[in-house]
Amino acid sequence: MKIIIAYPPMFRIINEAFHVKGKPILYAWGTKIYNPMGVEIAPEMMAHEEIHGIRQRQQGNLTTWWLDYTNDPEFRLAEEIPAHQAEYQHIIAGATSRNYRRAALKHVAKKLAAPLYGQLISVEQAKKELKR
Repeated sequence: MKIIIAYPPMFRIINEAFHVKGKPILYAWGTKIYNPMGVEIAPEMMAHEEIHGIRQRQQGNLTTWWLDYTNDPEFRLAEEIPAHQAEYQHIIAGATSRNYRRAALKHVAKKLAAPLYGQLISVEQAKKELKR
C-alpha cells in the first residue's frame, strides 16, 4: 500500500465521528494508507490496514465504506475484527512463547475494545474474536 503523509479524504466526517485530529491514527483508503502524523508503521499495523484496504475495494465504493464505518457501529465492528485478527496473527507469527502470545492477545484485544472504535466489544469478547 502507498503511504501518504496527509489526512484522508472525508477527514472532516471521520473527525466528527471519532475526534482524532492530531492523533497518530492511520486511515486505509483503498490502496493507500493516510498517515497524517508521519508515524512509523509497524508491520502488524500494515497487515491491519491492508485488510481494511482489501475490504474497501471489495465493497467498491470507498466513500460508502467510510460513511458506513463512521455511522454504523455494527459495520465498524465487522470491519475491525478481521483487521485486528490480521494484526494479532502477524504479531504471533513464529512466536513460541505462550506468555508472548497471551500478552499479544491481550494487547490487541484492548485495542479492539478501545474507545477509539466506540467500545463496541468487551476485552474478553475481543479475545474470543481474535482467536477465531
